[in-house]
Amino acid sequence: MQTLFHHTESIDEQLEPEDIEEAIEWELAEYGLYGGSYKRLLALYAFVPLSALITFAGLAILPALLWPHANSPSPYPPLFPSPLPEILLSSAMFALAHQLRVPLYTLSSLLLRPDIASLLTSFLHVLLVNLLRLASLALLRVRHSMGSLKPTWQDPSFCTVWWLSFNIAEVLVSLAQGYQQIVLYRDVMVPPGREREFLERLKDGTAPATPSQTNGDPTGWRGSTEQLPDDSHDGLRQLEDQTGEGSRRNVNVLDRRIQHNFDKLLTIKAREELEEVYGVAPIKIPIFVSCLQRFDSIILSIGLTLLVSSAYLRSPLSVPVTDSRIIPYPIISHKPFMVTFPIVLLIHTSLSSLYTPMILPRIGIHTAAYVSVLVSLMCFFAGLAVWGALS
Repeated sequence: MQTLFHHTESIDEQLEPEDIEEAIEWELAEYGLYGGSYKRLLALYAFVPLSALITFAGLAILPALLWPHANSPSPYPPLFPSPLPEILLSSAMFALAHQLRVPLYTLSSLLLRPDIASLLTSFLHVLLVNLLRLASLALLRVRHSMGSLKPTWQDPSFCTVWWLSFNIAEVLVSLAQGYQQIVLYRDVMVPPGREREFLERLKDGTAPATPSQTNGDPTGWRGSTEQLPDDSHDGLRQLEDQTGEGSRRNVNVLDRRIQHNFDKLLTIKAREELEEVYGVAPIKIPIFVSCLQRFDSIILSIGLTLLVSSAYLRSPLSVPVTDSRIIPYPIISHKPFMVTFPIVLLIHTSLSSLYTPMILPRIGIHTAAYVSVLVSLMCFFAGLAVWGALS
């Protein structure tokens, strides 16, 4: 394929601006580089945590605005009021599930090929997350402190479940991973407007492979100022001939260069793995899509927690033995839980599977994000409905 810099100036003038930009991006990709400003990308990504913070703030005041209820005695100590127990317990349960994800994948990969193992890992992780949700309800003794026979938004337990569904730790981990992915591309981003100059210098052999080392100034793109002889045998011979401080200095330089090259290979491998999963470089994902993903995870967590908690609190599993003979059968029954829990597992597993290496590159990150938001909103309103909050 002929590119922009293989044409004469007369042919270059005939190209459309979009074709010129595409040709530049294609040729930069040939060298493993990307056009764009690293600092601007970091500034834009700040909208992702900001949007998550706004979402959490809006959802935190929503119960007080739409579903107010009379204050009741708190079951927690005065120095440990709600919502601290709910949020800390939710974060602890997420940390446990997050740490077990790698062992689950290792176990699955021993039995199945990698693509199928990722799907099995998604299901096992979803199952673990929802079992921990049920365990959180039991640890907080939600059913024991309920004032009504069945789940309803008028009961204080609604606020307990609402705060328990706030996946703050999950969002923080996702944000940290997002920044880590951006950092992987710091040394391969060419400043805007300097793409032609850098490509020409690459062809001449006068530009290094890390354009961001000089804060976007391509005239100063150089690597380490400490250089060893290009020929490895000559370098080793010089090291053998030299003694004292000079020899130790060259050995240290060689060690640093080996370490630098090793770190560089690890970074390249990490970028390749990310692009294999996403089907595109993470820095090419629009910020709006990243904001949508965080909004989706927050809404989905609340919706699924409301659904699971409602079914659990209607089940004899949650009712103390001393009260199980008093509460009538229509109020407590295994049927709601037996129907709701498998549906929640199916929905959650399906959405998690969209982000596996087997599916995500085929459908694209945009499709996965839009589908996840639609399904999450459906789960959110369904969760409110089972608690009677929409009537």
